[in-house]
Amino acid sequence: MDKVLSYFGLCRKAGKLVCGTELATEAIRAGKAKAAFTASDASANTVKRISDGCRYRNVPYASLPFTREQLGKALGKSGGTASAAVTDGNFADMILKTL
Repeated sequence: MDKVLSYFGLCRKAGKLVCGTELATEAIRAGKAKAAFTASDASANTVKRISDGCRYRNVPYASLPFTREQLGKALGKSGGTASAAVTDGNFADMILKTL
C-alpha cells in the first residue's frame, strides 16, 4: 500500500492533485476531478460530501486505508489531509487499480 502513497506524492509533484475537502469538492463540481479519495479517519460529513459529489458527477470515489496523517505526510503537508482529488485520468487509473 506504500505504493499508493508514493503515487499520490508523484501526482502532487506533477501538479495533478488537489488536496483538502474544499478544493476537492470544487474540482469535482468543475468536472476536473478524475477520481476522489478520502482518508480512513475522515469525518462522516467529509465522506458524505465527497462521495455524494462523485456519485452525482460520475467520478470514481474510494476510501483509502490510510489515516489523515499518513495521507498528509505523503502529500507533503505538515498536518493531516482528509481528502484529495486527482485531476489526471492516467494517475487516477493507476491509483484505483493499485487499491
